[in-house]
Amino acid sequence: MKTEEGKRIYFPAHFARAPDGARIRYFDSEEPLPAVVMANGLGGPAQIFEPYVQRWRGRFRVITWDYRGLYGSHLPPGSASLRVSAHCADLLAILDAAGIGQAAFFGWSMGVQVGLEFYSQNLNRLTHLALINGTYGRPLGGVPLPFSGLALPPLLRTARGLHALSRRVLTSISRSPLSYSALCRLGLLAPSFGSTRYHEMVRAFESVDMKVYLDLLSELHQHDAEQHLSGVTVPTLVIAGARDMLTPPWLS
Repeated sequence: MKTEEGKRIYFPAHFARAPDGARIRYFDSEEPLPAVVMANGLGGPAQIFEPYVQRWRGRFRVITWDYRGLYGSHLPPGSASLRVSAHCADLLAILDAAGIGQAAFFGWSMGVQVGLEFYSQNLNRLTHLALINGTYGRPLGGVPLPFSGLALPPLLRTARGLHALSRRVLTSISRSPLSYSALCRLGLLAPSFGSTRYHEMVRAFESVDMKVYLDLLSELHQHDAEQHLSGVTVPTLVIAGARDMLTPPWLS
């Protein structure tokens, strides 16, 4: 990753082995400081956390990782689980490999579900929760369309069968020079994000296996951590965006 001045941020990549054999790539600033674990949104590359790495450098040890099946994290041979519980097992393997007993947790979108599920399974490993623009479960129910919770899963199954076509359509749209300005006008992207960073994210996302991506999305919609909410006792910050179309504030 690079700073805005173009200087390289030292953020080494490591690998941890999950219980089912998946090889998980994680990034660790390796500073002898209190640890913060950052869980991404679905399909988000590690570079998206660059502004936080810059801000927290010298104050916290920052850990983040690629979800299994995406970017540098590889699924084991044969069938492998993409359930939220599998991502929690990956995170536990990362913390153990990095020698981290406890950490604060920072989750965005999909990361909110991962954080709540992980906390319920490992009560003594997380000291704080910051849950940003996400929900405890079944996120497709928040899409602002009539009966979205019922209608979108069948559409998702159809898209999974056409994942090659989905890749071509998505690539053609994202590579358009108009895509950045269009997303800004729609309010889906802040102009302060910057077109250079946006196109870096697009190029990184083009490496994603769309079948795995859509399977992950389907598993997210099946997950529900509502039963765990009453058991959260660590300091917790919940952040929602009034203009978030996919996870509106009522889902938080």
